[in-house]
Amino acid sequence: MLIPEARWYGRQMRKRRDELFPMLNLGSQTLAFRTEIQPWLDRYLFAPARSLGLKVVHSDMQAAEGVDLVGDLSDPAFRDQLASMRFQSVLCSNLLEHVEHPELVAQTVAQIVPPGGYLLVSAPYRFPYHPDPIDTMFRPSPRELAALFPQTDLIEATIIRGGNLSTYALQRLISHPGRVMADARAKWRSMTMGATTVSLPLPTSKTTSADRGRWHWLPWLVRPFEISCVVLRKRPS
Repeated sequence: MLIPEARWYGRQMRKRRDELFPMLNLGSQTLAFRTEIQPWLDRYLFAPARSLGLKVVHSDMQAAEGVDLVGDLSDPAFRDQLASMRFQSVLCSNLLEHVEHPELVAQTVAQIVPPGGYLLVSAPYRFPYHPDPIDTMFRPSPRELAALFPQTDLIEATIIRGGNLSTYALQRLISHPGRVMADARAKWRSMTMGATTVSLPLPTSKTTSADRGRWHWLPWLVRPFEISCVVLRKRPS
């Protein structure tokens, strides 16, 4: 999640705080991710909720510090567990581009909340390829994103511009310089063989498609990211 996106959802959470909690943060990542790698997640979303005593449950497929519920949405038992907890909202941020069948995942997410509950969903609209572990290049508009949830009403919709790869790298460097430098050193080691640096030639008309994949991110150093964001409310049964 990018900083402008986190701020937008933070405003939505303040506006509807009496209706959204307890909230499930689906695909939450770890505590370190939310407080160190992308500290704006905690700053704009979760710290304000904690200060008001509002409950947010963090769920992910990996067991790690800061993950309250570990499970896979494809597991019926886990889906039943989530539905039984009667969350009033689900935050599903930038998850659907990482699954093979987003429409099936959307149906499952909608089943978690009761009628009248809310879904806060985002997906990249203009964004580079970023596998985690896959990226299907699902890039919906807000209307297309909302259409995955036919049993809901569209309450809010927008496209958030969130800087570019250069500004994102700068934000991470400012927020956690030690981790960024460690990542950079690891990347440099992976691109060297002993004392010989592995150089990647600039793409030309003769460059193969596989080689071009190494350069897909270059335009995004200046091209702005755009994220589709929606707030949906589940209709009565």
